[in-house]
Amino acid sequence: MTKQWQPLTDPQWAAISPFFDLRRKRTHNLRHIVDALLWLLRTGCQWRNLPSHWPHWQAVYYYFDQWKQAGIFEQINAALNQLDRQQAGRASHPSVLCIDSQSVKLHPMILS
Repeated sequence: MTKQWQPLTDPQWAAISPFFDLRRKRTHNLRHIVDALLWLLRTGCQWRNLPSHWPHWQAVYYYFDQWKQAGIFEQINAALNQLDRQQAGRASHPSVLCIDSQSVKLHPMILS
């Protein structure tokens, strides 16, 4: 596990870049936006305290909000899980599901 924050490597960016519309002309580089988001997650920094070497915090938040609403992060997570499973020599989708079947009876604890 990496202890320090690192920007995306070229292979990492290549794995997630298909999820973003890179054809559109933008004032900000989307790779820098993603790096800023990952830096925010790693450091716990507040949006408004994003250092000046990153794009303006409002631009970073705008893309975060758009991607969150579009479900991009869930799509990236699913695709990276499949890729990781394939690289480990397993099927891209798990064939077995484990569910915790323990149940807790709350009836005696509920006061009427």
